[in-house]
Amino acid sequence: MRALKINYTDQKTKHELNFPISIFKKPSNFKEYCKLEKILDELIDEVKEDSKHPLSIAMQIIGENLEQYDNEHFPDIGANISDVAMVKFLMKSHQLHQTDLADIFGGQSNVSKFLNGERPLSKKQIVGLKKKFKISADFFVR
Repeated sequence: MRALKINYTDQKTKHELNFPISIFKKPSNFKEYCKLEKILDELIDEVKEDSKHPLSIAMQIIGENLEQYDNEHFPDIGANISDVAMVKFLMKSHQLHQTDLADIFGGQSNVSKFLNGERPLSKKQIVGLKKKFKISADFFVR
């Protein structure tokens, strides 16, 4: 019994693509993930921005399967970092002291309370930190 395959030939360029039907299987390990990632790259090169391309649905399915694997196996950058740790890192990397953030927190004592874990960030403080450090508010909004 032969395995099912997807065979595609571009009518203009005569470029041929041949894939096993198993490309639609969700990856169960990193080796499979890497293999599917290479196939997705080939499809992207072929399909480009053409949503009506015959292979665009294959590209979409593989992309969604890879994204699901990513979400399950690789947490977002900074996902395990607390707001306090993030602000401390930013302060250290910019060589700042608590007094340098007083305007954002409404006083140096409020900075101290936040850094000691006694109070959470407010929306206004998140916006202030975003502007001061030129970073995304996503670092603080989970």
